[in-house]
Amino acid sequence: MLSVSRRWLLAWALFAVCDVALAAAHGEEAGEKGDMHKGHTGGMDHNASLNVPAHSDDADTYWRLTTARWLIYGHIILMVIDWVLVLPVSIMFAVAKSNLHIPAQFVFLAINGFAIFLSILYNAQTPDLYPANAHHRMGWVAVAILTVQTVVGVIFSVAKSSDAPKNEEASSLMAAATARYQRMENRQGSWNSDSAHGGSDHSPSSRSPSLEEESLYNQHEEQELKAIDEETKFEKLAKKYVPRYAIAQQWITIASVGYQISQRLLLIWTFMLIATGASTYTGVFKGGNIFTGLAHVIKGGIFFYYGIFTLGRYLGCFADLGWAWNVKPDASMVGKFRANIKSAEMVESALIFTYGFTNVWLEHLAGWGQEWHMGDLEHVSIAFWFLGGGLLGILTESEWIRGLLNNVYSEDAQIAINQYEMAVSQTVFPEKPKFRQSMNVFPSLVIFMLGILMGSHHQEKVLGTMLHKQWGLLLSGAAVFRLGSFLLVFLKPPTSYLPSRPFTEPLAAFALMAGGLVFCLSNSETINAFDAMNVDGMFAFTLSLGITALLMSYQTLVVALKGWAVKREASHSHKSVFRIT
Repeated sequence: MLSVSRRWLLAWALFAVCDVALAAAHGEEAGEKGDMHKGHTGGMDHNASLNVPAHSDDADTYWRLTTARWLIYGHIILMVIDWVLVLPVSIMFAVAKSNLHIPAQFVFLAINGFAIFLSILYNAQTPDLYPANAHHRMGWVAVAILTVQTVVGVIFSVAKSSDAPKNEEASSLMAAATARYQRMENRQGSWNSDSAHGGSDHSPSSRSPSLEEESLYNQHEEQELKAIDEETKFEKLAKKYVPRYAIAQQWITIASVGYQISQRLLLIWTFMLIATGASTYTGVFKGGNIFTGLAHVIKGGIFFYYGIFTLGRYLGCFADLGWAWNVKPDASMVGKFRANIKSAEMVESALIFTYGFTNVWLEHLAGWGQEWHMGDLEHVSIAFWFLGGGLLGILTESEWIRGLLNNVYSEDAQIAINQYEMAVSQTVFPEKPKFRQSMNVFPSLVIFMLGILMGSHHQEKVLGTMLHKQWGLLLSGAAVFRLGSFLLVFLKPPTSYLPSRPFTEPLAAFALMAGGLVFCLSNSETINAFDAMNVDGMFAFTLSLGITALLMSYQTLVVALKGWAVKREASHSHKSVFRIT
């Protein structure tokens, strides 16, 4: 079993090295193309330098280029399959601490390496139509993250596989020592029993067995003393090297946390790679239009992942933090760190506040140093709305603020009330129920009003106004569905550590994800492209709805697969499954 695992590790590392080599070759080739491109750098003619034949269609984007289309189509299809379908499965296996993580990562690296190879072949046959694009740089970052993950993952897997036999050996030695101790106790008890019942130590029938048993007992005692002496030597060595061991353990913990964080960040990096790849392929967001593209893609991506997070809470993710509409476990079950983490609504409020604070300074970034217009002031006002709404949500979640708000009476009045409550029956003043689930509605209020505001946002083209109205309606609907979840939890608070799953949450998740995708498509560059291709607003809307439904279905399958992996590992290790994680 260990040899098979090491074969997987070797293959895993080999494919990671291949990915790095392919990406390096791809980066060098892209750099050479950028240096020799005449139209953008003042060098030689690009087609002449690479001996690429002239194209009859005179395409200015990869979208219109007809050369070697099957290569770019294969690259796109494989990358979507790899990063959208295979990567989440690999990450879920890693979260479940399953040994299937290595084979899944091996499949991911294999597909990724072949897709990079196709892109190298495509770039060798086509001109550079989008110099200095962000997609290549972000691909470099992704390969670097994958390389570090591979190295750390191999180290952890080897350490885990090497520790397993030691743990089994230690368990067997402990069992043998326990059995030997019980045998000695039984023998000692039998001797005492014979003496108590008047057994003769000088009788021929009993003398020989007693001497043999006493000799065996002395041998066992000598072995035990030798073992104790060896243990004392080990303790001396341990005391000598404990500081070094503690430092090593700290580094291992840091590496483990970094490994887990980088895995989850790859899910966000997937969206960024797809967005930059789409912009490179279609040729949008060039020059000063990059700020418009970034604004819509980043903000739309935030709402899209907010929907994924909402659906994850409904499916039972983050139940150990009390975020799955369940009773929050105490520190004895999940540890002090997780028990002290604030509610999901507190995190949402903090993110809304941070977004509003930063957006106050970023709204005029495209026109830096120029005159402010009414549109700039309008967007800054929205940023102030996020700033104030997020701050209000933070104050509502603060236990210190809630404690101060409970001081509604003066000191004399409070003394009188306490005396009166002690004098009358306690049934007159029933205790106010304590809701374990947060009822912070301000994040939902912020999103609801944002949807109304952006639904009435005027655009230069009718198609742009229609798209803004669509995603504004979706965001407002998500806020209404979230308020429905609060109402259900208020009427029937959760009583279990397991997720309660309000039926309005998947509706909110669907509206957020679809609204985020339409948000990304509502930028001026994409609207102009749609208008040139005679595409109406219904196309973007239905496309976003279809993609959202498919992704929600796949997310449900992936989370269920994680539960299966947890159950599988628990059955192999003969441990009970803690089902709320």
